[in-house]
Amino acid sequence: MAGPGSRIMAGVSGGADSVCLLAVLTRLGRECGWRIGAVHVDHGLREEAGEDARFVQELCARLQVPFFLKEENVEEKAGQWHMSVEEAGRKVRYQAFEEAAERFGADRIAVAHNRNDRAETLLFHLFRGTGLKGMASIRPVRGKIIRPLLDTGREEIEGWLKQNGITWRTDRSNDTDAYTRNRIRRHVLPYAEREICPEADLHLAQAADLLARTSDFIEGQAKKALEECMASRMPGKLEVDAEAFRAREDLLQTQMLKLMLEELTDGGKDIGLRHIRDVQELFDRQSGRRLTLPGGLEAEKSFETVILQRKEKSARIPSKDQVERRQEDLLKEVRRAGSIRLEIPGGRIMEITLLPWEKSQGIEQKTYTKWLDYDRMKSLVLRTRRPGDYLAINDRLQRKSLKEYLIQEKVPAGERENLPLLADGSHILWVIGYRISSAVKVTDSTERVLRIDIRGGKEDG
Repeated sequence: MAGPGSRIMAGVSGGADSVCLLAVLTRLGRECGWRIGAVHVDHGLREEAGEDARFVQELCARLQVPFFLKEENVEEKAGQWHMSVEEAGRKVRYQAFEEAAERFGADRIAVAHNRNDRAETLLFHLFRGTGLKGMASIRPVRGKIIRPLLDTGREEIEGWLKQNGITWRTDRSNDTDAYTRNRIRRHVLPYAEREICPEADLHLAQAADLLARTSDFIEGQAKKALEECMASRMPGKLEVDAEAFRAREDLLQTQMLKLMLEELTDGGKDIGLRHIRDVQELFDRQSGRRLTLPGGLEAEKSFETVILQRKEKSARIPSKDQVERRQEDLLKEVRRAGSIRLEIPGGRIMEITLLPWEKSQGIEQKTYTKWLDYDRMKSLVLRTRRPGDYLAINDRLQRKSLKEYLIQEKVPAGERENLPLLADGSHILWVIGYRISSAVKVTDSTERVLRIDIRGGKEDG
């Protein structure tokens, strides 16, 4: 948990657990060369809170430990953050621990959770609904947070303090049923120990430890499987190969989806097993089916991939109004000026230039630079798709509907409506980002060409 020379900031409330933690750390600190500091948080919830702070300050003075005090109105914070007082208190505590650790230069933060806390947390998570990670309950080490007393029972802690003549404060709020965890501590666990098994807390804590190791193993396997199934990974957007995903065991599938949703939502807040199962079923649904998920996410089955992405990424697709704000025939401007530049959706610039064609001239084969036979078109309009749109797909000028072409190219359904097109009536000359119509390809008989370049964003180069 801490190597030689570590600086450790201990969270000390004044209760038996945290007083024991501080006393043990200071004794071990002399052997291990540790520097120990202590931080106390006054939540502003109890009349005797000031007495608790003074008690911890005096204890630190006796032990020659630097003392840090944080005073906060947790009830007020709970209202501001729209969460319960219990949740707000936890958030305030850990913020205070981090601040004190930074001031002290600590590389570890020690908190006083014990074996009973681990058992209570396991039950709390099971009652509310949880996955493997939640069943792991409280872990001995999480980042720089360490819990040296996690394998020690509450009775053992109090017995050690009495044996060593060390006093502690009693938090009267622990003797009420105001908080869910208190009800588990005061009623559920004592009943289990009295009526089922005297060592129920020990067995629950051992189960939590086993579940923690199981969770770590499954997560490692899921990460490997996910890399093998991933078709594409971009900021805010993940695409998974449906066939490869379906070949995995059900347990790995759910864990893979959990990892992806956590990545996209910065922790998976508000994502439950029901949402994971809904996405899992999407892999067997038809192309074009979509789901809206918490945290601003959406999932879509697109041919043989499933796409998970944050909605704001989808919102960046240009709207129909944006694309169609220019309805004039662009050929008229090109004939008059020889070359025109116009802004198109996505902050990009389209440049269209009318040039004589020299047969010795080569054609640059680039996704966003196209050469079209000018004399084979009557008009040129930038727009989105409409019923009846088509392309010429070969030298015999056979037609294919635009809808059929987009499906063939596996363009996601959500992007098709807003895809910018260059059209001559219903004849699509260029599906921007994809192909041009064979009817306007440059040939040996071409005399004049339109060179069309799109620059900006990912299209450059």
